Amino acid sequence: MPTAPIHCRVCAALLLFAAATVAANPLPEPLTLPAALATANNPEHPELLELGHRLQALRAEQGITDGDYGFSLDFEARIREVGPSDAVVTDDDSLDDNAASLILSRPLYDFGGQDSRERALALQQQALETELALRVELRRVEIARRYFDVLNADNHFLAENEALAIGFIRYDNAQQDFALGLVAEIDVLRLQTEYERIRQQRYRAEQRQRLTRARLAAAMGYPEALPSDLVAPPIELQRIIPDDVDVLVGRALQHSLEARASEIRARAAQAAIGIAEAEDNGSIGLELELSSYSRETSTRDDWRAGIYFDIPLYSASAPARVDRAAAGYREALARQSSARIQLQIEILELWQELQHLQLTIEGLEIEREYRDRYLDRSRAEYELEFKSDLGDSMIEFSRTSAARLRAIYAFELAWRRLARLVGDEFLETLPSQ
Repeated sequence: MPTAPIHCRVCAALLLFAAATVAANPLPEPLTLPAALATANNPEHPELLELGHRLQALRAEQGITDGDYGFSLDFEARIREVGPSDAVVTDDDSLDDNAASLILSRPLYDFGGQDSRERALALQQQALETELALRVELRRVEIARRYFDVLNADNHFLAENEALAIGFIRYDNAQQDFALGLVAEIDVLRLQTEYERIRQQRYRAEQRQRLTRARLAAAMGYPEALPSDLVAPPIELQRIIPDDVDVLVGRALQHSLEARASEIRARAAQAAIGIAEAEDNGSIGLELELSSYSRETSTRDDWRAGIYFDIPLYSASAPARVDRAAAGYREALARQSSARIQLQIEILELWQELQHLQLTIEGLEIEREYRDRYLDRSRAEYELEFKSDLGDSMIEFSRTSAARLRAIYAFELAWRRLARLVGDEFLETLPSQ
């Protein structure tokens, strides 16, 4: 015979989670949505670590480029012996011909090559910084999604736990009635079958509680710190959704980080064309050399200073390099166009989803009121010892309440996604058409 479910087991799994992580949990307990969203900037998260390393590498490349166009100081030396010809007249009988030189050099002008490289690298860094900000924004959306998943899992578990308790009571009562000969065995088996089905559903709901917490912890960057207790955030449902979706699309194409990142990448690819075109433009450089010799001759100088011109006359690969850069620019433009189309579709989907969810919430509000009143009537009939479906009424009320909260959380998540693309301040000041 199965044992009766104990109502305090509603949070048993959560208490186990807390006991395992409370000592090393870097997150507050109970966990609030603002605290969870604050972890989006967690620098130890693999995604942010990767972008951080790429940004460091790009800054190092900028330093290399700046260094290549700065002063450089080289030291050259040699140690050798020579055998002068008998025809050479010299007062120096030494066979040593050692020398040491300091050479100071600096590029003066390269006909636009340096400017093109600096502009391209600056745009690449700007694009990477924008991508980093975008990644943080997307992580905030993902964390909010996982946070609401946990709340929905908890509400679903509560409803299934209540259904399990009622199912057990019915099955247990049927067993007692069968022992008194009041019901047939087939009725007992039917209720036992129903009870086992509900027990499986409750087990799956309990497992989902742990799974959603593990996903939330991973999204926050603390996979070992499973949160046990989450606070349901206050949600404003009286929000104005504009009738004209084109207003939202136009704003997203200007405001969103996706649009800005794709535009900056296209500009960086365009700057790469300038780099390719400037590679064969030639250069002018300054060089100053100070030397010391162990063997003096009339052809040796203590110092030299000069300006050097390097003018390439022909390179067979030059047109191909420009074509390659131009192809990269056209590819970036295609990606920018694709990003704009994707933004338009995403805005339309969110706009439609928000409108649908508003209707869904309104319908569930009415259904919840109906279930509440029906539950009151069933409870009154039960107290008057009339035939009552009190158990079914309790289950339906719990499930309707969970469905309503699920729709509310979906609405909040969709609103946050839309606000990320167009800006909170824009939505707050935009009137309904």
